[in-house]
Amino acid sequence: MSDLIRYEGGSSRAVARRSSRAMQEIQQRGELDLAQLINSGRQVEARAMVRRRLTEDGMTDVADVGQRARELARGDQFLASLLIPIVQEFAQTTARDIREFGRDF
Repeated sequence: MSDLIRYEGGSSRAVARRSSRAMQEIQQRGELDLAQLINSGRQVEARAMVRRRLTEDGMTDVADVGQRARELARGDQFLASLLIPIVQEFAQTTARDIREFGRDF
């Protein structure tokens, strides 16, 4: 058991629940902020907020996919040569989706 868990007086599951609860509260606040922007007629600001979230989530996803590819390859050059194009295509598609977001609004 880590010192942090002992200090907080909880198990690792309790810490994970608190962390998960905190993340849910942050997400709910963000959704409420977005709804308030839309309801007040500030669509440009709402679109910018959604684009920022899309960009942040997309960058996280690209990093996660790259990390998973490294884990799968485990130094195997042949496997890495097969995974690299997949990761590159995912990154390019994600970038294109972010760039094109909001064009049809």
